[in-house]
Amino acid sequence: MPTETPQVSVILATHNRRELLRRCLDSLAKQTLDPAEFEVIVADDGSSDGSAEMVEAYEAPYPLRVLKEGRLGHAATQNKALEAATGPIGLLLDDDIIADPPLLEAHIAAHRRDPKIVGIGALTQQPVDANDWYARAYARGWNEHLEELSHRPTELSDCYGGNLSFPRETMLEIGGVATDLPAAYDYDMGFRLSQVGCKPVFIAAAHGVHDDQKGAARILHDAQRSGRACMVLGDRYPELTPELLDWHAGASGRETGLRRLAMSLHVPPLALAKAGRLIPGRGRKMFWLHLVRRFAFWLGVQEQATPSQWAALSK
Repeated sequence: MPTETPQVSVILATHNRRELLRRCLDSLAKQTLDPAEFEVIVADDGSSDGSAEMVEAYEAPYPLRVLKEGRLGHAATQNKALEAATGPIGLLLDDDIIADPPLLEAHIAAHRRDPKIVGIGALTQQPVDANDWYARAYARGWNEHLEELSHRPTELSDCYGGNLSFPRETMLEIGGVATDLPAAYDYDMGFRLSQVGCKPVFIAAAHGVHDDQKGAARILHDAQRSGRACMVLGDRYPELTPELLDWHAGASGRETGLRRLAMSLHVPPLALAKAGRLIPGRGRKMFWLHLVRRFAFWLGVQEQATPSQWAALSK
């Protein structure tokens, strides 16, 4: 246990990812920030692979503790850790992140400049090792998006929970991480924090590598789940509907036409993704990448929407 209050509390929620978690802990041991100035709380969400025992035996140069929870779910587990933390800054870090040495120092510096921020740390997506063209193109597309973030104003929709900092007490005051959403917890957090005066800020120096080795099937499953969650958020916060659920956002007329066709034919997203392997040219492949991802997202929206809502959204 720390003897003095740390500047930042790093929250790592995990379930059955012992080796990924160990790799993340190793990267935190190499931080440029003095180890006495941060704490790490691992919230173990009912793991059965020895994750909690590994953390208990881990010889960290920083204060480290593990909360052994039952199977509460990712968001509820994060909330338990936020309540147990002591630092004024909370940092949600995914267990599959390899943190660059300046990551924590950069988050703290940004909060010193402005204490009322939602700090969005940079994440480079590591391409998958498998021969999965869609997953590799997804990594390329994400990294292009990361480069874009460095050159434009930060928006609420840029919030992602894998490397996200905020005033911890403020987060607790607004109820913590939402536990009743299928996904999009990060967007919801960003919106609720903005409602109490926090603004999103991209922190390029707070960089890490996201190496989750997700294939096309998992990526598209997540996109579909995100569609369902955004429909829930639109119902909860009607003022967000135009931003969350814009049928034409980012898409050309050709893309929306192909999307309608695929939906009418009930084409599985993964089958559509696999077909992209046959498309020649990098530019065409990236078009197909975004087409399939948005197609999966809108399938999720359709699953969650009423017939009248769907008719209004997809016109």
